Amino acid sequence: MSPLSLDEAKLLVERLKLFAQPQRLLILDALLTGPLAVSELESQTGIGQPTLSQQLGTLRRADIIVPRRESRTIYYSLASEDEVLRARALIGLLRGDQSTLPLLQSIAAGKESAPKKRGLTEGGARFAFIRPPSSAGN
Repeated sequence: MSPLSLDEAKLLVERLKLFAQPQRLLILDALLTGPLAVSELESQTGIGQPTLSQQLGTLRRADIIVPRRESRTIYYSLASEDEVLRARALIGLLRGDQSTLPLLQSIAAGKESAPKKRGLTEGGARFAFIRPPSSAGN
C-alpha cells in the first residue's frame, strides 16, 4: 500500500465523518441485514422520524445507501456490495471483533471492485433544466 497523499487523506477524513455519528452507525448496522422500510428502521434503531429522515438523507447524498419506493413505502439498502463490506469491516473493527479480520484482509489485498448499485435511485428529487426560447428566430 502506498503512502497517503494530502488530498486522499482529506477525502478519507470526509468519509470517516459520515460514520462518526451514532445514529448513522445504527442505521448502517441495521441495513447490514438487508433492505428495510423507514418504519422498520425507526423501530429497530429507536431513532425518531425527524432525526432518522435527516440521517438517511445524509447517507443517501453520500451514495452509501439507496432508496427504493414501493407504493407509499420507501425501503433503504446499502448502495453496493462494497458498501456492505466497508460497513461490516468498520463496525467490526471498532468493536474489536476478530471475525472481521478476513474482511479487512480482503480490503487490504485490493479485492474490492468498483461500486455496484444494488437498489434503484427512486425517491430523490430530479430537476430538469428548461432553456428559454431562442431569440434567433426574432
